[in-house]
Amino acid sequence: MEQKTYIQQFYQAIFQYGPQVLAAILLLIVGLWLIRRITATFQMALQKRKVDESLRPFLTSLIDVALKVALLLMVAGQVGIQTTSFIAVFSAIAFAVGLALQGSLGNFASGVLILLFRPYRVGDLLNLDGKIGYVTEIQIFSTILTTDLGKKIIIPNGKMTEGAIINVPMGAEVQAEISLLLDSGTSLPNLREAVEAAASRCPWGLPGREPETVITGLSRDDLKTDIAWWTSGEHYLLTLDFMPEALREEFQARGIQLAKERRREGL
Repeated sequence: MEQKTYIQQFYQAIFQYGPQVLAAILLLIVGLWLIRRITATFQMALQKRKVDESLRPFLTSLIDVALKVALLLMVAGQVGIQTTSFIAVFSAIAFAVGLALQGSLGNFASGVLILLFRPYRVGDLLNLDGKIGYVTEIQIFSTILTTDLGKKIIIPNGKMTEGAIINVPMGAEVQAEISLLLDSGTSLPNLREAVEAAASRCPWGLPGREPETVITGLSRDDLKTDIAWWTSGEHYLLTLDFMPEALREEFQARGIQLAKERRREGL
């Protein structure tokens, strides 16, 4: 009699919970199949957008884990398990981790944005708050610049996205500029001739792009002029370093007197 009661309870449990369990299993199977399709489509979209290769696996795994966690919660709810407590625990853990890693998460988010939207690339010359260097690495949490003296500058990505950056892209046509203070009696035709002669000697100058000489100030004793030569982004610093020496030689050959010479700050 007792055995018959257990059998009846077993059948009753099957009829009561069986449909829910079957629905949960079906939901799990279909959900996993959909997640595979979604992650594959997402990965193809990242490849088409030419997202950085180091970022693709991370973003794909992030989407995959998030979808699977959501699927498990849905399956648990289908079976009848209360998921409210699980969600509360996950929220508390996420909140605590977010507080502990607030700065790192900010740098991480900035790194993702940089790798997605590419405001600069490896090889570009950047000027950030007076820190000038070529981009050698773009990592998730930081960007590494290398100066023309071989020094490395490691800048958190949060700093790279919160302010203005002067970017000289590799391969772009840019002007290298310096400002000079000359004697006020300097002949302008003689000055422009000297600038053209010096520019023609620059091994990194762009053919067909004439140098520019602009008078920006005049006083009783001094003549202020800005001189610009066209060059490529990767040769910007080399051209900027070459200009003073070449100009000084041409000025001495033509008797042009320098009142004061200074290299323009920044780019």
